[in-house]
Amino acid sequence: MASVSAAGVAVLSLLGDLLAPKPSWQPRPYALPPLTDSIAVADAVEETEPARQYDVHREETTVDVVGGELSATVFSPDAPGRFPAVAFVHGAGAGHGESHFWLGEQFARAGIVAVAYDKRDDYSYFWNRDFDQLAEDAIAVVNMMRARSDVDPERAGLWGLSEGGRVVPLAASRSDDVGFVITVGGAVNGPLRNTAWSVHEGLAADDAPEGARSLAVHVLGGGYLFTLHLDPPPGVWSRVHQPALVIYGNDDYLVPPAESSRVIVDDLRAGGNTEYAVRFFADADHGLRQDGGPAPGYVHTMTDWITRLPDTSAAAETVAGALPVQRYASTVVPKAPWYGGVYALAATVVLTVVGAAAIPAVMRRRIRAASAPGWSMTDRSARWATRAAVGAFATLWAYIGVLIGLGYTRNGATVVYQLGWGLVRAASLAAVVLAAVMLIRAVRGGSGLGRAHRVVLASRSGVVVLLLLNLAYWGIFAPQW
Repeated sequence: MASVSAAGVAVLSLLGDLLAPKPSWQPRPYALPPLTDSIAVADAVEETEPARQYDVHREETTVDVVGGELSATVFSPDAPGRFPAVAFVHGAGAGHGESHFWLGEQFARAGIVAVAYDKRDDYSYFWNRDFDQLAEDAIAVVNMMRARSDVDPERAGLWGLSEGGRVVPLAASRSDDVGFVITVGGAVNGPLRNTAWSVHEGLAADDAPEGARSLAVHVLGGGYLFTLHLDPPPGVWSRVHQPALVIYGNDDYLVPPAESSRVIVDDLRAGGNTEYAVRFFADADHGLRQDGGPAPGYVHTMTDWITRLPDTSAAAETVAGALPVQRYASTVVPKAPWYGGVYALAATVVLTVVGAAAIPAVMRRRIRAASAPGWSMTDRSARWATRAAVGAFATLWAYIGVLIGLGYTRNGATVVYQLGWGLVRAASLAAVVLAAVMLIRAVRGGSGLGRAHRVVLASRSGVVVLLLLNLAYWGIFAPQW
C-alpha cells in the first residue's frame, strides 16, 4: 500500500505540473530604478495650511450623460470671481458622491469649485466596468463645470482615486477641455494584475509558504466570471498632455506605488509631457489616510497645486516625499485553462454530489437485493476514500478563502498560513493513501461484484479521481513547500 500511495503522489505531482497554466506564474523582484536619486526627496511633504479660507456654498445639480443623468453636488467658494474646478472620479465599487463631500468642502474653502457626482447606475464591479463610458461621464462633468460662471474654464480638471486612475487619464487623452489631472493611489495595471500583486505581497510579508502564494495567484487567474480580466488600454498616460499631479501613499497595499508611479512618469515622458509632479506620503494607505484621517499635508498639496496652476505645472521639485519601497513587481497572471476556471469548478462540485451521493443512493436498493462476497470491505474503503477526497477538496477551498481574504486585507499571520498549508497537504495525502486502499481492495474483491456494485464503485472512484486531479492542478502535490 505504501508503494502504491507513493506512486500515486508522484504521478499526481507530475500531472499537476502538466495541467498547470502555461507559462507558469513566478514572482519577480522589483528592480526598476527610483524616480529620483535626490536626497532632498526624502524630506516630508509640506504640511502648511492655505493662506485664505473661503466660506462654502453647496448646491445640488445633475449632469446629462449617455443613457441618463448623474446626480452631483457642487461645493464652491462663496465669493465673486472665477475659480479653478475639479470633479472627483470614483474608484472601484459603488460610487456615491457623499464619499467625497469632505474633500469637496476642503477644496472649496481653499478656493476651488469641487464636484462630487454619483457613478452611473448600470456600473457593476463584477459585470459592467466600462472604462470608456466612465471616461465619457467624467468629460461630461468637466463640460458642466466649464459652463459655470464661477469657474475658470482653462483650469477645470479631474481627480481620480484608485480605479479613477484609469478613468482620469483616459478622459484627459480624449478631451482637451480637461485642464489638469490628479491621480491618488492610481491603478495603472489591470485589476487582476494589481490584485494578484496585492495578495502575493501580503502573503509574502507574513511568510506564507511559497506554494500557498502561487496557489492564491493561480486561483485569481481562474475567475472568468469577474471583470478582474478587464485591462485598461496600455500607454494611455503617454497621450495625456495636461499638467498632472501623481500622489501615492507609501503604505498602499492595493496598488504598487513605486511601480505605478514609474509607469505613469515613463509614459508622460514618452508623450513629451514634462508638466507633472509626483508626491509620496510616508505611512499613508491607498486612500492617503493615516491614523484614521487624511495624511498630513495631503489635502494642502492638492489645493496648493491646483490654485497655483499654471505655475505649479513647472514645479522645481518634480518628485517629493519619501520614496516607496517595493519588493515584488506586478506580473501578468496567466489565464487558467478551461478546466481551471469557475465553470469547471462548478461542474466539479455537481459531479461530486452526483457521484458521491446521488448514484449510490439510487443503487442502494439493488445492492441490498444482490449480495456479493467481499463487497462490504470494498464499499467501506470506497466510502472512506471518497470522504477523504471530499474533505481534502473542501479544506483546500476553505484555505484559499483564507489566503486571498487575509492576504488582500493584510490581516493574516504566519502561523495561520503555515498550519493551513500543512493541513491541506496532509488531508490530500490522506486522500491518496485511502484511494490506494480502495484500489487494492477493488482489485482483490472486484471479480465477484454484480452490476449495481460496480456502478457504485465506479461512481465513488470517479469522484476520488476527479478531486485528486483537482488537487493536483492547484499544486498541492508539488515538491515545493
